[in-house]
Amino acid sequence: FLYKNFGKLSLEDRALRTFRRALGFAQVIKKDLLPLLINAHDSKIIDATVKILVNLTIPVECLLPIDVMSKSDAGRHTIFELNQLLISGKEAFVDSRSTKAIVDYMKRVLDKEGKLSENECESLNNCLLLLRNILHIPESRMLSPGGAVLCSKQNQILWNLFTQSIDKVLIELMTCSQKAYWGVTMVQLIALMYKDQHVGTLQKLLNLWFEASLSESSEDNESNTSPPDQGSGDSSPMLTSDPTSDSSDTGSSGKTSSSESDSTKQHMTRISSHMESNKINAKNTSEGQRKNQSNSNSTRKGNSGKSSSKKHSDVESGISSLHSQEMTALKITSHGHHHCRNRQSEISGNPKKELPSASEMSDCGYGTQMENPESISTSSNEDEGPHSKRATKPIHQKPHNMQKVRYNAKANVLVQDKKEWRRKKLVKRSRTTSMNMKALVHHTPTDEDISNLLKEFTVDFLLKGYGCLVQELHHQLLSNKQNFQIDTSHFFWLVTYFLKFAAQLELELDHIRPVLSFEVVSYLTFEGVNLCEQLETTALQQGNDLKPCLRRMHLVVTAIREFVQAVDTYKKITHLSREDREHLLELQMKIGATEDLKCLFILLIQQYNPHIQNKQYLQDLIVTNHILLLFLDSVAKLPEYKGNTNLMEHIKQFATMEIMKQYGLLLEDFQNNGEFINDCVFTMMHHVGGDLQQTSILFQPTILKAFSQIWETDFEICDDWSDLIEYVIHKFVNTPRVTPLSSQPSPMSIEKKIPLPILKDCKNTETEWSKDKSDNLYWYYAQSSKSADPVGRVMELFRENGVVVTRTGLFK
Repeated sequence: FLYKNFGKLSLEDRALRTFRRALGFAQVIKKDLLPLLINAHDSKIIDATVKILVNLTIPVECLLPIDVMSKSDAGRHTIFELNQLLISGKEAFVDSRSTKAIVDYMKRVLDKEGKLSENECESLNNCLLLLRNILHIPESRMLSPGGAVLCSKQNQILWNLFTQSIDKVLIELMTCSQKAYWGVTMVQLIALMYKDQHVGTLQKLLNLWFEASLSESSEDNESNTSPPDQGSGDSSPMLTSDPTSDSSDTGSSGKTSSSESDSTKQHMTRISSHMESNKINAKNTSEGQRKNQSNSNSTRKGNSGKSSSKKHSDVESGISSLHSQEMTALKITSHGHHHCRNRQSEISGNPKKELPSASEMSDCGYGTQMENPESISTSSNEDEGPHSKRATKPIHQKPHNMQKVRYNAKANVLVQDKKEWRRKKLVKRSRTTSMNMKALVHHTPTDEDISNLLKEFTVDFLLKGYGCLVQELHHQLLSNKQNFQIDTSHFFWLVTYFLKFAAQLELELDHIRPVLSFEVVSYLTFEGVNLCEQLETTALQQGNDLKPCLRRMHLVVTAIREFVQAVDTYKKITHLSREDREHLLELQMKIGATEDLKCLFILLIQQYNPHIQNKQYLQDLIVTNHILLLFLDSVAKLPEYKGNTNLMEHIKQFATMEIMKQYGLLLEDFQNNGEFINDCVFTMMHHVGGDLQQTSILFQPTILKAFSQIWETDFEICDDWSDLIEYVIHKFVNTPRVTPLSSQPSPMSIEKKIPLPILKDCKNTETEWSKDKSDNLYWYYAQSSKSADPVGRVMELFRENGVVVTRTGLFK
């Protein structure tokens, strides 16, 4: 009967899907299939039932052309009924018995000795596909009569799965020798588990988890003569995530004695209190951050009359190959607000003087890099927003407080002790089983509960399965032996989303060695070029959906960013072994000698199209290029480096009108970019106008408009950037305009007009304007730029000093 219905589903009408709609109308999933799945003991029946459920829960967009079908009434009705089938199916799977039947079946298959048969591997993959389809089904958040948000079906299903030890099953599948059968499905399922989780939330929770471990260690130091009680209240907040705990859910469902029931009730009470205290701590932390941020903003506004705001983007909250929402990458923002050192403007003294090179002015740019302890710290930082990134800054950025920093040996020892304790905690965690959630089987989870749940799973995943999963997916992408096309966005997402957690936790390099490899960064570079070509060809054909290609391109850029930042973080860790340091050194040498990676960003920035690509992508592109150049400069200074990399020769390729136009587009939003993003833009412009002396390339409307707005609004920026803006505006005012060829008058009118002199150098203006007169023009213009008629005001100032000039003379 089951195989007969499965055959009918495979042969149904592809346009109307009548048989599937009939099954949905009869509520076959809830009334027939799930009761059969829950009560069946024969593996063949379970396998056949899972196959039918997988087919019935396929997303609508995979069954029908939505755009075409939605144009007719019959098509819209078909789409509605198929969506109702999916929604009712998800509602049925809220029953914990349905997911328990799937998880228990997977456990039984994995517990068998010896190598799994091909049918068993296919059956395990079908179970993962079913869970993936169920989690992918969309839902709307419902409100209770009192106005409170009810528990979502997604949260309840995730909670049920983890109480049934799905985490242990997933990690066992990741490390299995036959993981090639389900590797791609595994990534899709994990991406859907993290779909609504912002990376900043998990980073905060991981810091709280570490702080809890420090409090445990201090208590253990006070009294460590007796072994810890299994039921002690020293476990970390939320779930029993104590690495020394060996009580984990084995999936057995036998009868419990009264003593076990009492202990379960006590355990539920303890965990509930931990959950409340954890929520209070998180709330106090967020309130403290809001207060600090408001105080910082008010201070800045009091000093300069304006404030630079930071955007919060929901980029890296997980992806699925089945949904078509465009991914945007997390913004990199700076750790606080910094000023540059004060120095006299070298332009104001002599307007004719050429702008000194970036290195002469202040080590500005990629030549030097400030050691930023925050970039490798794992402690909770109250000044950091939820979207702060490990962003290296050029040395020209100095903190507000210029007081001398005194060395505190005690504080330094305390930091080292904290890092050592954290390292030991992670080592213990990697040797123990997964978390225990048996006490919370019937709990109604909130969003905070799911975040804490995934925080625990993130630690176990990084310690036990992350490297294996990335290595397997990378191997499948390169071997290309699959019968279907693998969506590369899953691989990019794995690198983008989880590498930052690995660096935050400072995991042992062995856990992520397959990820931090030259093969991975080479593949990312190749895919970057390949996707750029795909976008060019796809955009030429009207009607093609560009969103998947755009999403992959964005993820490639963010994956390279996280890769480079992770390598930069790990090379600063002190507890690495000699083998790990040699691996990192070799990796740095290979990246430094790779020309394709550097040139990739020239290509991507030059090919940026604001009509089809968003500003967030451009921002991540320019920021990642900045971070990469800082990294390459540090590699070139290593004594072991034998290459002949000339970074300034590479930067010359950015000195084009097309590329600087893209930088100008990003600078248009300078008030909302944040300090670090603006620094990335100004640094490259400083190289172009200073080191390369190609100031005329910056004479573009978007750049000049942004410069004038920064100048007029007294926007708080580094002194180096103020000098750059001052110099470019002065140079632009004093450089004569040449009539473009496209707008030249006809030959008849040329004879009636006096041709404008073509001056190739600003120094030629001294034949008509003396040096003092040019200096006065510059300062008069600076004083009059905010007036209604700047040119008329400049003429008045000249007349007050006994010099008569005309408007035509000023413009010449």
